[in-house]
Amino acid sequence: MDLDVLMIYITLFISLYFEIFMLLTLFENHKEIKKKKKEKIDKSYEPTVSIIVPCWNEEDTVAGTLKSLLHLDYPKDKLKIFVVNDGSTDNTVKEVEKFLPHPQITLISKKNGGKHTAMNEALKHINSEIVGSLDADSFVNHNALRYIVPHFKHSKVGAVTSAIKVLEDKNLWAQIQKNEFIISILVRKIFAFTGSIFITPGPFSIMRTKIVKELGGWKNAHNTEDMEIGVRIQINNYIIENEERAKIYTKPLYTFKALYKQRLRWLYGFLMNSWDYRYIFFNKKYGNLGMFVLPYSMIAVISVVIIFILLIWKLILSLYDFVEKIIVSGFKLSWPSWDVFFFETDAILWIILTIILLTLFFIRSSKKMLNEEKIYTPDILLYFIVYGLISPTWLITAFFKAITGSKTKWEDN
Repeated sequence: MDLDVLMIYITLFISLYFEIFMLLTLFENHKEIKKKKKEKIDKSYEPTVSIIVPCWNEEDTVAGTLKSLLHLDYPKDKLKIFVVNDGSTDNTVKEVEKFLPHPQITLISKKNGGKHTAMNEALKHINSEIVGSLDADSFVNHNALRYIVPHFKHSKVGAVTSAIKVLEDKNLWAQIQKNEFIISILVRKIFAFTGSIFITPGPFSIMRTKIVKELGGWKNAHNTEDMEIGVRIQINNYIIENEERAKIYTKPLYTFKALYKQRLRWLYGFLMNSWDYRYIFFNKKYGNLGMFVLPYSMIAVISVVIIFILLIWKLILSLYDFVEKIIVSGFKLSWPSWDVFFFETDAILWIILTIILLTLFFIRSSKKMLNEEKIYTPDILLYFIVYGLISPTWLITAFFKAITGSKTKWEDN
């Protein structure tokens, strides 16, 4: 068997294995998901909450972000909002100042130092029981906090993540992200069932303040502080829950360049943080996170990089053979023959089809969980075709940046 074919089998097997793992976990916990959908909001527990909104040149969206926070269904005297201007050079401060008459809102300004420094600056002023973050291009549903807070009745819960959806899908790139986020919602829920959530996204991840301070706050973490602190919470024996009923809407990226740069930063951060925490790989002490989720994710990235390089090399060789044949025998146009009795039985094709069907099922399950009316929409086809073609670009770049010691920047977004 050729090396490229072998790598294709290995990569597809890993993907199929992981999807079956998620499928079985979903089936095992589907009753709990259905039960949760029927539960009423619990208002018996109302701890004090602080939400940090880090801002760097967010003049176009920060007003909408703050309006959504002010409309949260939660006692006003128990909810504080700390807006941190991280050295913005636009009119972000002027937009925030319009909201300062609200006693809930505090503005903190500092020199630009990156998101983790903005978060830690606000943390110095916070003494509430619960602390959370909301990116300044995201917007919360009015009852999101009500759904999240009851999880903290359990003393071992260190953080709770929400369901992040794309705000609008007005072009191809936004439509691709829409389905990517839909799948991520279900994956995060499944990871919660297995105790292996390792990312606490910027759009409304809520944490226990005491734990965040005990762990030393947020770190630079290769410009992916939301992943690093998630891993750190987990390995210190705290639980990260997920609340799919807490819906958050985030502004998508509308160009390939912006999407590429953001995904490059995310993938690079994942690789570097995984390397920093490599000691938890295949370590029973760290449960499913160490034994399965992080190692699998790392192996999957490496496998895709190798297989993509092999396929490019094979394409180059095929083109070389094609040109050589033209030189030797000249160009001849021929039509491929078609046998009506022919049926493709190649194992690779069937594995790919199985993976596609499983992915469709996960999109369906996620939309059902979110009570969405339209399940199968045309943008799903775009996701399968376009995302599969473009995702290797940032994946391969991130991999080579990681092994060569190059870095990404927040300004690359």
